[in-house]
Amino acid sequence: MDIKEKHKWYNYRFFKKWACVYDYIEIIIGYIRKRVTDKINDKNSKILDIACGTGNQSIDFAKKGFDVVGIDLSLDMLKYAKKKIKSDYKIKFINSDATKINYKNSVFDVSTISFGLHDMPKKVGIMILKEMIRTTKKNGQIIIVDYNIPRNKIISWLGFRIAKIWESKYYDHFMETGLYHYLKKVNLKPISREKYFFENIQIVECINNK
Repeated sequence: MDIKEKHKWYNYRFFKKWACVYDYIEIIIGYIRKRVTDKINDKNSKILDIACGTGNQSIDFAKKGFDVVGIDLSLDMLKYAKKKIKSDYKIKFINSDATKINYKNSVFDVSTISFGLHDMPKKVGIMILKEMIRTTKKNGQIIIVDYNIPRNKIISWLGFRIAKIWESKYYDHFMETGLYHYLKKVNLKPISREKYFFENIQIVECINNK
């Protein structure tokens, strides 16, 4: 069994357990979703939301009138996402492996992945970032939300220990490696970075130059 298949089965078991309570996290991080949505200025943008989970970021895009495609590997998570769709939303949720996205090159104006890279092996994360680059138009936005290591060692230690309560087995390696390592691997250069929760969470915006 290759690394993608191992991740697929781990993902299935992990998110089957967490899907029913995942939305409670929105009480804490809901405003970060809105900050991501506010970064998109063109109301005609077509958006790809990778690892969309229970659909909260995708739904926030749809509420603002964007045309959205949300992709996730977990059927259990998508079951909750689909319940949030309203008739006037231009949105579609797809159960799919994002290492091989079923769209042609340069289809989307914006692609995002929120709190997803730390829940997968680095090799899979790199493959997904490459697919985001491929399917996003040149000069389109690529926005990534994930964990950050704060400069303050006490805050960093506390943030790490708290997150360990619920995070997947890939979390440790992601924190050791850091998001910028992933970006360098695919030649994505950030143009902006915002930090939240005492620097434990970051929003990184890149422009697709390929």
